[in-house]
Amino acid sequence: MKVLIDTDPGTDDALALILALNSPALEILGLTTVAGNASLALTTRNALRILEYMGHPDIPVYRGASRPLKGHFTYAYYYHGPAGLTVRLPTPKSKPSAVAARQAIVDSAKAYPGELTLIALGPLTNVARAIQDEPALPELLKEIYVMGGAVNVPGNVTPYAEFNIYDDAEAANVVFSSDAKITLVGLDVCHEPSVLRDDAEWFSGKSLGEKLVARIIRNWFKMRPDDDRYNLCDPLTVLASLRPELFTYKQASVQVETQGERLGETTAEFGSGRVRVAVDIDVAAAKDGVLAGLG
Repeated sequence: MKVLIDTDPGTDDALALILALNSPALEILGLTTVAGNASLALTTRNALRILEYMGHPDIPVYRGASRPLKGHFTYAYYYHGPAGLTVRLPTPKSKPSAVAARQAIVDSAKAYPGELTLIALGPLTNVARAIQDEPALPELLKEIYVMGGAVNVPGNVTPYAEFNIYDDAEAANVVFSSDAKITLVGLDVCHEPSVLRDDAEWFSGKSLGEKLVARIIRNWFKMRPDDDRYNLCDPLTVLASLRPELFTYKQASVQVETQGERLGETTAEFGSGRVRVAVDIDVAAAKDGVLAGLG
């Protein structure tokens, strides 16, 4: 499967990238970066560092949006650490491409019409801008997997909103109202498959990826002593592209509130529409699937 991964690393983005890089089923054409969990400079640097650490400096990184369609991003340093990751990695030797992320998305879709899957792990700004640049993009893409939204559960930024959708609600509406085939993996399914402090198997791996994951999660627990669960939202979105049978979906039309107290609230009208919303998950198999893919 040919994929572009739109990402804002971010600790769980790092896990998702390791999972994707380890999968023989995915041919990663590039990473497009967006601000969100941290500033664009930091998310881009983190993407380059993860690729080099994992032995894939050849995969291009395309720098994307530093601001949402309207307003400013709210960064998540409180959750992911002061540099967007809880670990330090060597300074990357590679540099981001001179091609902008929005252009890279359009160019890749045109190069592989009907074949390219876009996995979006951060705010949807790059994806929305690419659709605005090329209205035919939704028909050119095979599918978009989106980590975002809280449909039937409370949000994680406000009682109503999940972080990625909250950070650029306008962009989310552009994407969800398009003709793209979309799979939405949100908080409805990503709370239960979590890493616990005493999950020894998550801290004893020997591969490059497993060692980095252990460092990230161990340091995350040190940074957040009151938390006893580390949620696997972004890696579960990659897993959905690889093992869809682990998820239960309902077809829906999806809209996002763009102002007021309920900014970022994601609502789904089930029964029709182009968005396949994940509403349930095989918790044990999904958690095991992510762990197995990190090794």
